[in-house]
Amino acid sequence: MIIVKKSFIVCFLLAFVSVVWAKEGFALPSEKQEDQIIDLAYVTMMETIERLDKKIDECRVLRRENILSSTLLQSLPLNKQEIREVVLPRFHFLSLTKCEGEDLWAKASIEFAQFKYIEKYYKGKNVIDTGYYSFELICCMGSHYNVEVELKYRKLPLETREKLERIPALQKPFNFITSAEKMGLLETIEK
Repeated sequence: MIIVKKSFIVCFLLAFVSVVWAKEGFALPSEKQEDQIIDLAYVTMMETIERLDKKIDECRVLRRENILSSTLLQSLPLNKQEIREVVLPRFHFLSLTKCEGEDLWAKASIEFAQFKYIEKYYKGKNVIDTGYYSFELICCMGSHYNVEVELKYRKLPLETREKLERIPALQKPFNFITSAEKMGLLETIEK
């Protein structure tokens, strides 16, 4: 519903601006101006993506250095499978997202989408190669997995979740694989 309202507002504003431009005699941008608009959108997007890449690298260093204690979760009523498949993945993802900055991820997603839209609007198609980057990568990579893990996490007893959320070590980026190995979680799954 919010998207519909925002879309309606944007369409209304575009129509209003078009009428004002027509009355005031504003000319459509020249091809050179269109190229400048596209270039500005591209440069803005790439600057944000570069800041995001730098932040990801900083968090990767923190993650490598932080290994969870093998006894960290022993006092909680969780089996190895729950710890390996629910608890560690959830807190690993959340701590990285917090470290990297949800706002920065959102800004990169919006600027990427805006650039693609602007380019297509003026040129009729997307022609500038963004290389490794795609909207799906920036916006949504792994989101289905994270939502699945969150759903499983919410099925854990509330008391257990509250205790987990108060553990400081889970709030910082951590080395998932080494921590899981140290906790003996990379053995066969319990039945």
